[in-house]
Amino acid sequence: MSPNKESFFHCYVITLEHSIDRRKTISSRLDELKIPFEFYPGVDGRKIDLISHGGYSKWKRRMFFGRDLSNGEFGCVLAHRSIYENIAQKDIGIALILEDDAILCDELPSVVGALIQHQKSWDVVRFLGRKKNYRASRIIAQLPGTHNSLARPHSMPGGAYGYLISNQAARRLLSMMEKNWLPIDTLHGVSWLTKLNTVSVVPSPVLPNDDVPSCIDEQDSNLRWDKSVTLSGWRKLIYPLTRGAWKIYCNVLVKYVRLRTLRRDITLSRRLRAS
Repeated sequence: MSPNKESFFHCYVITLEHSIDRRKTISSRLDELKIPFEFYPGVDGRKIDLISHGGYSKWKRRMFFGRDLSNGEFGCVLAHRSIYENIAQKDIGIALILEDDAILCDELPSVVGALIQHQKSWDVVRFLGRKKNYRASRIIAQLPGTHNSLARPHSMPGGAYGYLISNQAARRLLSMMEKNWLPIDTLHGVSWLTKLNTVSVVPSPVLPNDDVPSCIDEQDSNLRWDKSVTLSGWRKLIYPLTRGAWKIYCNVLVKYVRLRTLRRDITLSRRLRAS
């Protein structure tokens, strides 16, 4: 997995200042796996004035979701955006981005190494470690030298606790994040908007840690799971239409991506099997 140039591959671990135990745990694990890394400061959503923030699009968010992002969700968006800026500034070729509560499997170095060897085959590789994610995916082919397979998600799965991203993809996402209204994992999932070749790995070498509260939920008492509509007046009246339109739009485009990528995935499958 060793890069030819220092700026080619870099691992970022997003962490908050007070998350001392999490930093100890993941730093020890990355040392075991011999993956050099950098702790990167997260953004504490509790310190953000969400509604007046220049990087937040409240009207678009409310139109399609009926409520604002939680402060924790928005802080997460800003943290990932900051890393994309860092990738662009330092001209990092490929970055592994982890959140500090992620569980790292033994095969992570070999999977990352295989993906780096086949870097032209993807823009973003999402590590989605739930069985429902595996079921809602098209298996492309086994990654050479590993027991893991490259896959194509057939839905909009949640989770940004671990992923691999190219320089080009980081710059593309950065260009879309001047005004934000989607959580970062949803942005990763709408590949028809990002125009990025977004794939996953089955089984995932990075897993969510369900035994500890997410930093997002820790910041705002699980507010992101509250689906209640907070609109009033004419916006509340038209919300069933705008929400319905968003759902139909996403369902149609998910199926479109599934069909549009079929030929590409067949070609990629042959190439991986031949390597």
